[in-house]
Amino acid sequence: MTDSSRDDDGTMPMFSRRSILKSAAAAGLSATAVAALSSILPMRAFAQDGAPSGAVVYGNAEPPTSNYWDPAAGFGLVDEQVASLVHDTLIAFDVDGKMVPSVATAWELVGDKQVNLTIRDDVKFHDGSPLTADDVKASIDRLGAGALAQSMVATPGIVANITSPTTLEVVSPTAFGVVLNMLAFVKILPKANIDNPDNFKNGALGSGPYKFVSYSGNDVVLEANADYWGGAPKIQSVTFRYIEDAQARINALLAGQVDILTRVSSEDLARVEGNADFYVNGQTPPAQIIAIYQHNGPLGDLKLRQAIAHAIDREGIAKSIMRGANPVGFSSLPTSSTFYTPLEPKFEYDLEKAKALLAESAYPNGTTLRMSTSTLVPNQIEIDQVIAASLQAIGITVEVERLEVGAFRSSYNTYDINLNTLGVFNNDPDFLLGFYVGGTAEAVFHYNDPKYTELHSAQRAAPPETRAAAVTAAAQYLWDNQVTLYLSDEVWYFIVNKRVVDYKRAPLVGENLLPQVSVAS
Repeated sequence: MTDSSRDDDGTMPMFSRRSILKSAAAAGLSATAVAALSSILPMRAFAQDGAPSGAVVYGNAEPPTSNYWDPAAGFGLVDEQVASLVHDTLIAFDVDGKMVPSVATAWELVGDKQVNLTIRDDVKFHDGSPLTADDVKASIDRLGAGALAQSMVATPGIVANITSPTTLEVVSPTAFGVVLNMLAFVKILPKANIDNPDNFKNGALGSGPYKFVSYSGNDVVLEANADYWGGAPKIQSVTFRYIEDAQARINALLAGQVDILTRVSSEDLARVEGNADFYVNGQTPPAQIIAIYQHNGPLGDLKLRQAIAHAIDREGIAKSIMRGANPVGFSSLPTSSTFYTPLEPKFEYDLEKAKALLAESAYPNGTTLRMSTSTLVPNQIEIDQVIAASLQAIGITVEVERLEVGAFRSSYNTYDINLNTLGVFNNDPDFLLGFYVGGTAEAVFHYNDPKYTELHSAQRAAPPETRAAAVTAAAQYLWDNQVTLYLSDEVWYFIVNKRVVDYKRAPLVGENLLPQVSVAS
């Protein structure tokens, strides 16, 4: 049945669910009241006409991190693509990055350390078992325990207390200003799998709009969950395909073998310019191309890191190799991040200043750095060649070793320097700032700085009226110390075959809005 109340762009007109919520907020209702109101309005319904149909294939530059399907164990692109479709979250993000109800129908902030949640009672995991408050509690408590990669999004010791079969209180031992962003990111897993982690080897089991089918060769395959509580998705089958070679990826798109090419290079964009068979989606998480430094080697020296910052022409690289596709910022945060502000000093390209700083370092006669390179980041090999040549110009030798993407990702922290991307998974700068503290900082950078840890904690605990200043203070410290090389933003351009109708993304790493998308027959 066609919905005649929709505008030409496919959205609901003034009496839509979103417009009612916006009007309520504009009328001065509290966030709690708006959240409660949203729980009695119609929930998202994906498939408007008929059952799921058709298939879509993504072309990715990387495979899953592993075949251990615990979404809390890593941060890979494909891992999050799969997790965002297979698993539900308590709160969801819409296309504008605004929070909307999901498994949680309402929430209330109680002071700065507690959130009260009401959850749905009609959600089932893909094996038919009900999703209960016990599953929500187990999914939150394990992150508070601090042993998993994604524990960085939570405060240590955060727990969920069950107050009824459909209500919980989430309590942090310290002030936690971004707790809702955490709840919008944490995937709800069966407590049975959390209690028996070997179950994660059998595949991803969630309650989301898609079911995990297989991971074979280079393909991860999902199929529609026709019984999804929010309505069946429109597309029946989704495949995430790993194609390492950049030329092979764009050729596969042009030949119709894949429908969506992710995180494309400027060259790929040029290949489809003016081609009516494709369109480009530029919705992007705040993301940043960085050269990761290991601080347990020569790059633990501050003056050396600052010398490198002046030795590399970041704007020149962005203009020539990236062809202007990615903005160059002057902060440890990407320019698209909330609270981004340009910082001083600029660390502008200046070889003489670079040489002077090198002379003040522990390596006045230069040093040798080991770099690994791959095809994970668009134009990575070309950028790495320029970085190596730039450092050679001030007396630093860079030994470059090319690796396959999987090998690159599993060994990057055994090299002094390598290019990578940090992207925001929960739509808040706390996510990026959190990479530089605790176990994550040790694992990614061999970095541990108590002064920065204090600044990170302060921005995380800050109330709304002082949050911007607290975020900027943490970002300034990372920038002053050039903890890594902040090369440029990475705008996540996706090239989409026109047979994929109205493809949309939230400003996140995952694909949580794909269930609303259809493919032409």
